[in-house]
Amino acid sequence: MQIYIGNLPLTYTDAQLRSLFEPHGTVRRATIGLDKAGKSQGYGFVEMPVKSEGRAAVEALRGKTLGEKPLLVRALKPGDDFLQHAAATHGGAQPGLKSTKPFQGNVGARGAGAIRRGGQRGT
Repeated sequence: MQIYIGNLPLTYTDAQLRSLFEPHGTVRRATIGLDKAGKSQGYGFVEMPVKSEGRAAVEALRGKTLGEKPLLVRALKPGDDFLQHAAATHGGAQPGLKSTKPFQGNVGARGAGAIRRGGQRGT
């Protein structure tokens, strides 16, 4: 199970993120999002192989305060657009976030079934 954690202190490391989740179960991977200069961006991803442990960790840590801000903790699903964005943006640094569905982004009016030329819908 992939988990997103936001509002992390900028001084947090991969090891600290791992130790935050380990009391709730087995952690396969814990990584902090970094910019091009190697500085923390204040978010991270955790991969837990057992879904029940991952759900328990999400519920236990959601809203917990580290520093001055409450944590944003979200379980990511394989078809989740947020997961697709993370894989596209941080795919090389975040193995395990890759998915088979390509990120679509904003498909615009045509993707929403808007009326096209000639007044016909869906052609």
